Amino acid sequence: MSKENPVRFTRRLRYAIFAVITIIGITIALYNSLNSFNYAHEREWNFDSYQNNTLPQDFAAFQSDSSPRLWQVKTYSSAPSAPNVLATVPKENSMGYHIQIMPDSPTASEAKISVKLMILPGHRVEQAGLIVRFVDPSHYFVLMLDPQNSRISLCKSEIQYLVCNPEKAAQVSTGVWHTLQATISSEGIGGWLDGTEIIKANNEYYQTGQFGLWTNDDTEAYFDNMKIEY
Repeated sequence: MSKENPVRFTRRLRYAIFAVITIIGITIALYNSLNSFNYAHEREWNFDSYQNNTLPQDFAAFQSDSSPRLWQVKTYSSAPSAPNVLATVPKENSMGYHIQIMPDSPTASEAKISVKLMILPGHRVEQAGLIVRFVDPSHYFVLMLDPQNSRISLCKSEIQYLVCNPEKAAQVSTGVWHTLQATISSEGIGGWLDGTEIIKANNEYYQTGQFGLWTNDDTEAYFDNMKIEY
């Protein structure tokens, strides 16, 4: 039996050590960029100043959906900041991705975004989340909650296709308010659920963009206390 060349083995070992050090360095840089940025501005929406069962005009101008009544302000007594939430109320055979970009949303490459989110049970599809780096209706990221599969996903939209990677197991329940948070920087995107960081990914696509809310197909979801720091 031939023995491995010790020079070749040593070279491979050096490459392996270098790769590990590089990965650690990238991870530290990503962690620092997602957690230590000082934000100078903020915007916040609690939807309480809008009329019940309407889609305010400034919101209608920013939606990316052909069904203007799909998104609407609703009174909900258990809202985190009562009385109102912004809701998606699905119609029969609602299909596709439903996008609501926030009025006067900043375009930023460094930001922290959070929202209170509740997905209602009893629908064919139950997926909702936060949009970041929105360029247009075909190019954006969404940090998505999926209670049917007990997961949180970071998904990239590419010309009507949604590619979700990474995906992580998470305790996501319907009929319960969750706090969903995304942090973006030039190094990547991080995702938190109820105060715990679950997703952290380097990503160079769509380096800057706007922010908003998202649901899929016939999902019924309520949103409250949307906040953007940038």
